[in-house]
Amino acid sequence: MNFKFSLQRILNLREQETQEAELKLEKTRNIIADLRKMVHQERDMYFDERDELNQNLKTGNLSSVKIYERSLLLRQERIIELLDNIRTYQADLEVLQQILIQSKRNQKILENLRDLKKKEFFDRETAKEQRMIDEIGSQKYIRAQINEKGEE
Repeated sequence: MNFKFSLQRILNLREQETQEAELKLEKTRNIIADLRKMVHQERDMYFDERDELNQNLKTGNLSSVKIYERSLLLRQERIIELLDNIRTYQADLEVLQQILIQSKRNQKILENLRDLKKKEFFDRETAKEQRMIDEIGSQKYIRAQINEKGEE
């Protein structure tokens, strides 16, 4: 007889929830990594433009100062926006980590219950088989006793 866990569907759902939580977590981590790259790129461009502005100021080229100042201001705003997005995704990441932990915990509980029920099932099956073997052995012994008495 085969073991059938009555809560297998629920366990399957828990496993699926865990996989989905892991995927969401990984996706959020990737988004954060991309945002960080974008911040570094924006920062590098900001510093390059700032250096160009300083160079223009040193050479006396004042015609492009307003353009550089506006560009630097836009880059600062973009960096601040990216950092705000990172903070938002970091908060989401923490929530997703808690969801994943709880999902794994729920899955583990059901797996432990399944293993316990499986062990109990096989213990009962082993006990049944042992009783059958004992019964067969008893019947053989009784037959052997009867045969011995009949031969006497």
